[in-house]
Amino acid sequence: MISRDAPRLPLASDGREQDSLLTQVAWFNRLRWIVGTGIFVLCAIAAHALAAIKDPVPLYLLGGLTLFANYCYRSMFPRLQRSPLPVVRRHVFLQIGADLAILTALLHFSGGVTNPLALFYSFHAFIAALVLSVRAAVVVAIWSMALLIGLGAAERLGWLLHHPLDLGLVSLSGVQPLGFCLLVFAYGTTLAFSIYFVATVLDRLRENEGQLLRLGRHLALSEKLASIGTLAAGVSHEINNPIGVITGKVQVLRYRVQDGDPADKLLADLDVIEKHARRIVSITTGLLQFSREAPFELRPVDVSALLREAADLVRVPYRAANVELDVASGPLPAGAVILGSSNHLLQVLINILLNAKDASPPNSRVALSSSLCSMELVLEIVDHGVGIPAEHLGKIFDPFFTTKDVDKGTGLGLAISHGIVERHRGRIEVDSAPGKGTRFCVILPVQQASC
Repeated sequence: MISRDAPRLPLASDGREQDSLLTQVAWFNRLRWIVGTGIFVLCAIAAHALAAIKDPVPLYLLGGLTLFANYCYRSMFPRLQRSPLPVVRRHVFLQIGADLAILTALLHFSGGVTNPLALFYSFHAFIAALVLSVRAAVVVAIWSMALLIGLGAAERLGWLLHHPLDLGLVSLSGVQPLGFCLLVFAYGTTLAFSIYFVATVLDRLRENEGQLLRLGRHLALSEKLASIGTLAAGVSHEINNPIGVITGKVQVLRYRVQDGDPADKLLADLDVIEKHARRIVSITTGLLQFSREAPFELRPVDVSALLREAADLVRVPYRAANVELDVASGPLPAGAVILGSSNHLLQVLINILLNAKDASPPNSRVALSSSLCSMELVLEIVDHGVGIPAEHLGKIFDPFFTTKDVDKGTGLGLAISHGIVERHRGRIEVDSAPGKGTRFCVILPVQQASC
């Protein structure tokens, strides 16, 4: 069974949304350190330099509470990274609610609704629109309005002690009901229009992001189809051999049946037919599975089977180019698990293997192997071909960069492979020299399994 502490892999659109949300949470946490420190600085200036606040102790305590709460949030962040998307959203909503409560307490001890910093309520609505949704932003806006109105009414009616700011701004005792209603209306209207504009911009950005993702998928599929075309040309030749054997054995069986041969001889020929039929099924099944646009799912990967399947699919193009392919897979230690998408990792290996074949001269060898290094799986592809010039080495993962002829490459294979490996929380390392060959290392993290 996989350990609960194992990092989670992003799955399709939910995974991308979760990664984006976690990035925003990390930014939110960093920003809160600045806010907490700013509370101490502003309080010190207002109390000791401007003498606008008579008792700064409650404000210092609230500043300390803000920093302590943020310390708790930062401590929870590693666990949050392994949580499902709904839990992350609830956590963000909880953070915003706690911040609104602290902000209300800060305003209460520093002038209430007469403090211009009451506009900070709108900041949390913007954050909700940015990291959650427009509906969440509306909920936060309504809650902010309720806190603002409740604080103002409670201090105006004497339910809470008012702590005025001695800055000559607005006196709460001089605020009339109509003026207070106009203040609330202006604040609510500004908040509503701000959320609307933020939501409109975010919708357009998300729509453009969706179009880019769809375009990326189409480009990835086009590159995959190009690889499939290369493989299918060889597979058709590979299938012809067992079909020829099957056809010949069928003819032999016809004569033996007519001659009344014993059953054991007939069964021997049928065994040969079955063997070659299974070979055809194995070839076509591998190509069919590779051609499918499989979802990016987190599952344990059989590394040895992955390498064998990649080698089987490129065996014929290698044979046509007169290039040998050596495969060696080292065993993983007990309890070690590789989590990933086999179909996508297969695409990575095939892209690199076909590039290695194209770069290799006849009668040369390409080595495909796996090994373990410091809890990382290293999938290594080494060729002894033409190598990559130093000026091109930094560009090989750029989309559409290729040194091949127009009809032999799109320049997307390595770019797509780099993206796939990054989604596995891994990396690709390249070592090459002109005339001495190239060494690609696909490095993936190894997880620990527990019973």
